[in-house]
Amino acid sequence: MNRRIAECINILGDFCGKRDVDELTKEELKRIYGIDQADVMVLFGGSILCGGDVLARAIQQQAAKHYVIAGGAGHTTATLRAKVHQECPEIETEGLPEAMVFAAYLKARYGLEADYLECCSTNCGNNITCLLKLLKEHQISFRSIILAQDA
Repeated sequence: MNRRIAECINILGDFCGKRDVDELTKEELKRIYGIDQADVMVLFGGSILCGGDVLARAIQQQAAKHYVIAGGAGHTTATLRAKVHQECPEIETEGLPEAMVFAAYLKARYGLEADYLECCSTNCGNNITCLLKLLKEHQISFRSIILAQDA
């Protein structure tokens, strides 16, 4: 690979993969942002299963008031279904959108549930528009949102 291309990819990865906090805890949110909880935390679907683990820890730490998993079916769905089925064979993933797959994983692994599932989106841009529609439909006002994707 061309060295310049690799450098550009790494710059883009550093920008897109920025972590604002080391841990999703009330203490860390207070220290950095002066808030005890975010209004909303959303896990966007994808194929990296540890996103569900990140969401579980955030729920356990009460990092947000509302929790959403967003993701319909797209280019990563088949991989996510296979990974969850391999990790938790008791979970039937066939035909499920990513939000429901992550929700089943969260329930099976941690006994936890998200407050809302957004199952209509089919790509990253659509994740945002469908999330905003869901928040509006449920009259969830927000000033702070934690976004987690491909943890």
